[in-house]
Amino acid sequence: MNPATPSLTTPPQSTLDQWRKNFLDLNSQKLASAREQLSPRQQAVLDALPVLLHCNGSRLPGYVAPDTPCGIVGFTPTLEHHSAVHQFARGVQIPRDPGPRVIEGIYLMGSLGSIAQSRNSDLDVWLCHDELLTDVQIEALQEKCTRIEKWADGLGTEVHFFLMNLRDFRDGQSRSADGEDCGSSQHLLLLDEFYRSALWVAGKMPRWWLIPEEYEYRADSYWAELTAQHKIDVSDWLDVGSLPTIPAGEFVGAGLWQLNKGLSNPYKSLLKILLNREYASAYPTIRPLAWDFRKQVQQGDADLLNTDPYLLMLKRLESHLNDDEAELRELIRRAFYFKTGVCLTQLTGNQRQQRRVQALESQINEWGWTYTHLDELDRRQSWPARKVMNERNALVTQMLNGYRALAGFSEQHAESLHIKEQDLRVLGNQLFAAFRAEPGKIIDINPHIRSDMEEEKLTLNLREGIWQLIPGNWKPGDESGVLMQTPSLIEALLFARRNGLLTSHSQVALYPTHNPVTQYELRSLLQDIMDIPMPTKKHCNFDQDQQPVRWHLFVNPGVNPQQSLSRRGMQKISNRDDALGFSSARENLVQSIELLTISNWGEWQVSYYAGDATVHDALLQILNHRSQVTTKGWPEWHIHCHCQVRSVAIQKRLEELLNDLMTHLSLVKPAPYLLQTGETFHLLEYRRKQVVSHHAESLAALIQLLARPRPRFRRWQLDQHALPSSPLRLILEQGQGDEWHVWYWRQKEKIFLYVMDQCGSLHYQEQRGSDIRSTLVPVLRVLRVLNQRWATDQDQAPWSIRLSELIMDPETLAFSAEGRRIPEEAHQNAAIHVSAVTAPDTPMIFHVQDTCLSQKESGNHLIQDVRNQVLQARANNHQQPIWLSDIVIRDNHHLTRHLQLRQRIEHLLNQRSKVQNAAATIGRA
Repeated sequence: MNPATPSLTTPPQSTLDQWRKNFLDLNSQKLASAREQLSPRQQAVLDALPVLLHCNGSRLPGYVAPDTPCGIVGFTPTLEHHSAVHQFARGVQIPRDPGPRVIEGIYLMGSLGSIAQSRNSDLDVWLCHDELLTDVQIEALQEKCTRIEKWADGLGTEVHFFLMNLRDFRDGQSRSADGEDCGSSQHLLLLDEFYRSALWVAGKMPRWWLIPEEYEYRADSYWAELTAQHKIDVSDWLDVGSLPTIPAGEFVGAGLWQLNKGLSNPYKSLLKILLNREYASAYPTIRPLAWDFRKQVQQGDADLLNTDPYLLMLKRLESHLNDDEAELRELIRRAFYFKTGVCLTQLTGNQRQQRRVQALESQINEWGWTYTHLDELDRRQSWPARKVMNERNALVTQMLNGYRALAGFSEQHAESLHIKEQDLRVLGNQLFAAFRAEPGKIIDINPHIRSDMEEEKLTLNLREGIWQLIPGNWKPGDESGVLMQTPSLIEALLFARRNGLLTSHSQVALYPTHNPVTQYELRSLLQDIMDIPMPTKKHCNFDQDQQPVRWHLFVNPGVNPQQSLSRRGMQKISNRDDALGFSSARENLVQSIELLTISNWGEWQVSYYAGDATVHDALLQILNHRSQVTTKGWPEWHIHCHCQVRSVAIQKRLEELLNDLMTHLSLVKPAPYLLQTGETFHLLEYRRKQVVSHHAESLAALIQLLARPRPRFRRWQLDQHALPSSPLRLILEQGQGDEWHVWYWRQKEKIFLYVMDQCGSLHYQEQRGSDIRSTLVPVLRVLRVLNQRWATDQDQAPWSIRLSELIMDPETLAFSAEGRRIPEEAHQNAAIHVSAVTAPDTPMIFHVQDTCLSQKESGNHLIQDVRNQVLQARANNHQQPIWLSDIVIRDNHHLTRHLQLRQRIEHLLNQRSKVQNAAATIGRA
């Protein structure tokens, strides 16, 4: 509210003196109220604190060195102070003059002196020091405070000092009213909280109490006028900052901060978020609660109740609720009640005579709460887990609603956010980790609603493939006790573990009795899960992007991997012991994997994989974090398998495989990796910082995959158990690149040919017959022609062509290769020249000797005409197969593509009964 004119009229001296007296009187009452909740030992520690900070004495707690900064401005120890110190240091002499006084003010923060104070409340102390202290002096003062904290802790009193440079504070670097550093997320909101909750202990008093509301927006000018008129002694007062309004840019940062504080103190955070939302709704005419507090003080009618910061907050919030917000109103009242820490149905002795208890009872009576309702609230520490989770959901919903309202307000009104980029990132990451719900993510259901969630008994009920987690005693058919349900057994157990329900003392029952999970397996899984360390704030790094720090792979939980084999009596009918290709049926014994990912933000995420692609899918999730390996190495990982059969072999096989994959992919430029699981093949390639996978459901599909043109040669890396008894394993391992290599293998009445080009693409074909020379020579002739032509086109030397024969050992079924000379006929031209020429969207053209045949003239009879032309050119041997001498695909230098098309055309040319309709088939080649 701006005055009509810029002139300043200061209050008379008597008014200023009265305001000062009113502040001191209320402060004394609040200190006395705070002391009521402290034990005698805690009271003595509180009384001794100013003296310990005021002077250095070798026999005093906190002593560091004679030159350690100390001395409180305007402070002179009283008899009470001396008495308190002598309780801990008998006979010690307190110096009259501590020397230079560098401590300008001592304030108690938080809930002390309010209705929300409890015996567990800490002594959070703001120590405002001289702004000119050097870093070395501040470090020495901090050490003194740290030693005092340790001394107090030994006396059962928790004290925390927060050193404050008020120049930095006024510039926006803030601490919350309970002392914790909150970076740049809020400033004036915290100043509002400071003025309505801080207790002055020693040193200078905040000058804010002498500033009228109408001059708040120009407090410096007003203070300068008071100083000029000699109405105040500036040495008595400290400029903590003025509070003209709350800027729109603070609300998002404050909302983020309170959401994250809500993880450990949700009731208090809910009240603060809702208060901030109420402030925002009044923008731009925001009236901070501290103004109401100061008004009561300056008017002289302030008392402990009408200035209590929590009662002020409650009154403001309830006054702005609509009639249709009954659930929110009730939640606010519960939050207020729980924040007080008082259990009205459990009071003993003279506790009902305490001021704050009487004030709380008055408030409860006003709300009309019954004894039964109060008793239910007071038994919060024994609430069933489901009720705790419902309460958590209600709190989270309202806190998120409040934050969304603040974010929407800031979008509309704030030109910029009053929060640093780093603080925004850290708080945002904490918020994401805590509140974002995703499938498989283990949520924390107890943000300190109950202090202990341990359950003596837990039941896991398997119903139609879904595991139900039920705390406590349970009767079959009772759905009311189900806490969570999931198809993942491991997710249910991890949920119980993370939320404190499952401990080493818990009994876990399985239902129904005939269960796929054996008691041995359950005990083993429980031990594995109990060994997983619980997340702590110290081990979380929210300053970095989310990334895994540990994996746990639980293999086949509750699954008998040989069940299908057992039914067929095929548990073991060969010597194949590979867990991913077991027995002659090549059964994959890994039927399911439940993968726990633990992130650097403390998140637990369970991914459930089942079916034939289980191993591939689970490993691919892990391997796609390869990009972080160069800087940090692979995260820690563990494999757990306790299924009924072959669990040790399965675990060992997966450990070897994962080790092999991680070692291979850690290379700067890893080659493609071939993995076989059962009859399925997976080709893993690292491209553009991502592991890309290609599937082949059979050996034939794998051969098609290997025929794809490749941009450059990369030697294949094969899993040690991939392609057993197949020549492909030897071929892929022996491929050299920068050459054309032809392998052949004879078996009975078939000849198998493999051709690898300079980049590693592989062409395969098989042909009936036993004459190696008549099979090899046509292929080698085509290779020679293509090689020479492409070398000329690209102005380079032709590739060398190598020939090898594959030989299989009849006992081990392993293959070896022996080099062979290329037949002389391969260097000679064919007796009858037959070539095919094609290009995209162009009909194919054939040349037989000097005759040209095209689809334009022959139509659908093109293949028949080519065949007839070849047969006419032959003097005899009409039964001999027709081979192409050359093939041209315009603008294409991929050898496998040429050989595939050659094979297709030759197949059609040699199918005597089907050549009539073959032209249309190859016309699209």
